[in-house]
Amino acid sequence: MIRVLILDGTASDREELTRALRGQTDIEVTGGAADATTALEAAQRTRPDIIVLDANLPGADNAKLTQDLLTAAPTAAIVVGSTQGDAAAMRQAMRAGAQDFLTKPYKMDELVASIRQVYESHVQRRALLVEAASNAPAEERDANGKIICMFSPKGGVGRTTIGVNLAIALRQLTGQRVAIADCNLQFGDVGIVLNASTSKTIADLIPTISDLSPQVLDSVLVQHDSGIRVLLAPTRPEVAELFHPEHVKQILQALRHTHEYVVVDTWTTFQEVILGIFDVSSEIILLTTLDMPAIKNIRVFLDVCDAIQYPKERVLLVINRADASGGLSIEDIESSVQHKVSATLVSAGSLVTASINRGVPFIMTDPNTPISQNIMDLARMLLRPEDQAADVSQPVEAEQPKRRQGLGRLMPGF
Repeated sequence: MIRVLILDGTASDREELTRALRGQTDIEVTGGAADATTALEAAQRTRPDIIVLDANLPGADNAKLTQDLLTAAPTAAIVVGSTQGDAAAMRQAMRAGAQDFLTKPYKMDELVASIRQVYESHVQRRALLVEAASNAPAEERDANGKIICMFSPKGGVGRTTIGVNLAIALRQLTGQRVAIADCNLQFGDVGIVLNASTSKTIADLIPTISDLSPQVLDSVLVQHDSGIRVLLAPTRPEVAELFHPEHVKQILQALRHTHEYVVVDTWTTFQEVILGIFDVSSEIILLTTLDMPAIKNIRVFLDVCDAIQYPKERVLLVINRADASGGLSIEDIESSVQHKVSATLVSAGSLVTASINRGVPFIMTDPNTPISQNIMDLARMLLRPEDQAADVSQPVEAEQPKRRQGLGRLMPGF
């Protein structure tokens, strides 16, 4: 039975769709909603297989709502309907994560066919994710280097900054080859945090996706002063729609063959590209803060792990700004999400802000501060067995060359 949630701002349209779909023997209408707020609550409560979403639903930007719905109901697929049947509206919907796009008013046979086709395709995709997750630990995750995924289901928790400093810590502790891949394909900031720029990005690997040789990778990777290598995100957001989940998986697997550690920055979504990254990750650093909305989203993420059968022992729950006053306690969080906290990071607001503005990671400029030591401790938890003996514990200071300052860093041509 295909469980369908109908989100439409017009009551008569919702009722008509409900009557028509309830006449199908393989479809169950789980509910409906007329605005963005009630839509998210309904999606989280009913856990539908398919969401039929009116692109003009009151109360939200459609692209953001699509992404929020996928967070609230991560195992659902979305079919968007719009009175605007132009290519731009279709691209916007698909880029946000929709699986199909139909023109309103719906032709009922077309809508029913779309629901069935999207459901079948989505079920097959989920089955592949389960198979990949169960096979990857033996066949992929332990081969060659480690892929460490930085993820948070809520924005603003410091994922990119922590990921960049973690990559440098791994390099300092082991002296091994470390890369960081910016897989926030629309709005990646790794280049800003590292003050790294180049004319080449991850998008330049798509034409050669079938031949990702070390030479091809070298042509797009940026060598950073810290010793790590950087694969930058595309410079234009629309380029993200060119990526298939398999593209990103192949790129990360190729990096793993040439680096002992690959740190991957992501973004706040459960789109298939991100699920593909989970597939090949040795560990996931699940970053959160001590506030209730962030913890709620952590529970959603752990539900996703259950759905794709990703081993939860490979998920390291890390609390950022753990010393912030007024937040939940570590014990409260562990009890709420039923998952142990692996590490905590202290607040360092002014240091982190200055680090980002200068484009020099704080672990290079201020290695003895509590936040830098926290990052080092987290890095030690991630070391491969063969590298644990090589933990020198006295990282070599990186060279500090002259850098572009201020807003000039955002404009490489200046």
